[in-house]
Amino acid sequence: MALESIVNAAKSAVLDVVSPQSSDPVSDRNDVLQDLHLAEKAWATDGVRSGTWFVRDGEHVAFTPTTRNGATLTIGGQTTNFIPADRFADYLVNMRSAIEAGEFDREIAGALHGSANVGGTAEVAIPAAREGRPQDVRKAQQDAALVREGRNPDGSLAAVVGNGA
Repeated sequence: MALESIVNAAKSAVLDVVSPQSSDPVSDRNDVLQDLHLAEKAWATDGVRSGTWFVRDGEHVAFTPTTRNGATLTIGGQTTNFIPADRFADYLVNMRSAIEAGEFDREIAGALHGSANVGGTAEVAIPAAREGRPQDVRKAQQDAALVREGRNPDGSLAAVVGNGA
């Protein structure tokens, strides 16, 4: 066996241990997205100070996302991130987009399949503050969370319109 073959085999074995690939990254991603949905729904509820993955303390939210096996997901190398409360709903939207784009696949696979905190290279941008009165911003964020869930701003189910064909 050539030395190059031995080195390549060792390299492949090390990479499999350090960064194991899930047999189904889409399924792993969907489990995390379901939990993220619970966080969005809880945050959209008036008066809620804690929920799945978050605790509000004054003007900031401590955000610690975990997988269903209890392993934390790292964001920018941190297991807990502190987000301004008035931007938290928009931050969750940014996180959803990053997960759906596959940017968290490495962290999710590591957390679920034995190598938690695999580097924490995934990032979620903290959005800019929205203009307007705080209560209007909060209402707009709550309405957006309901729309993502397929509901109207009053909480009723949104109508599904088809082409009838």
